[in-house]
Amino acid sequence: MQSLTRGETLFLQLLLLGWIGVGLGRLTIKPAAVAEESAPPKPRRDTAEKDEKVDRILQKVARVLQAHVSDHESFSERLDGHNRRLSRHESAGPIKEIVLALIDDNRDMRDRLDNVRNQLEESRLQVVRLQTNLERAEEAGLRDVVTAIGNRRFFDAAFMEEVEKAQRLGDNICLALADIDKFKHVNDRFGHMVGDRLLRLFANILVQNVRGQDKVARFGGEEFALIFPGARLNEAVSAVERIRVVLESKQWTIEPSGERVGKVTASFGVCRLRADESPSDLLQRVDERLYEAKVQGRNRVITDDPNADASQRRQMDRVAEDREPSQLSLRPHWLHR
Repeated sequence: MQSLTRGETLFLQLLLLGWIGVGLGRLTIKPAAVAEESAPPKPRRDTAEKDEKVDRILQKVARVLQAHVSDHESFSERLDGHNRRLSRHESAGPIKEIVLALIDDNRDMRDRLDNVRNQLEESRLQVVRLQTNLERAEEAGLRDVVTAIGNRRFFDAAFMEEVEKAQRLGDNICLALADIDKFKHVNDRFGHMVGDRLLRLFANILVQNVRGQDKVARFGGEEFALIFPGARLNEAVSAVERIRVVLESKQWTIEPSGERVGKVTASFGVCRLRADESPSDLLQRVDERLYEAKVQGRNRVITDDPNADASQRRQMDRVAEDREPSQLSLRPHWLHR
């Protein structure tokens, strides 16, 4: 009966190891759901590596259980063989009873290990499903529901991450804030559905006129943020001016009525991160430049370098003179590009 005690101990150890593996999986995925908004998002590659590690642990435990189930089956077969041999001897009554008892206990242990293996596999699948659901929820939590670009939470995380990276590598990074001019007037006159449509179209203009590594987010209301990793100030200003000109050149109408909204413009503030400057200080400077653009008459880009303001404005004004105004419709009930 001593071997039976060892089997029971093994069963408890394997059961504990299996649920430790499940616990590791839950601990690995839990921070993604409860992380503070200011914390930078973990790279998807790191998350995938952790998920694969947890999955490997659970699969290893399942294989161990399967190996022990096979061992018990082999042991049971050997006991059956010994029992058949003992059956040929009439004087082997007590020994035969002991062997039969061992066979029954071994079969019971095998069945219990089978149940544990099945439960562990189901737990592993639950962890995978939970991880998938959490990733989808996290992605949805970082996306603005109106414009389908990053929201304020996304901006906070990405901005902190990019500033930390720029400071660590000694690289440039620029930040811009954009504000649609007189957006409240559009909302009040044409309704919030038209206003939402305008926000979506402006977000599309932003995305289409930045580089692949740049990040665009809705900062709040009619304000948008653009992060330019590795960009010099004149490069960021050039991109923002291009956006301003594209937006200004369009004529907006309401369909199907054909009512004219008129010209829509935006104001911008742009700054480059200074040495030993905190992310909050950079954001404050950009916000001040945006306020100056509003005060000076809107529909302009203001930076820390007045010369950059003037030269970029002259350059983009020449581009605007060569551009034919385009007409863009605002359909309040459905998307239309």
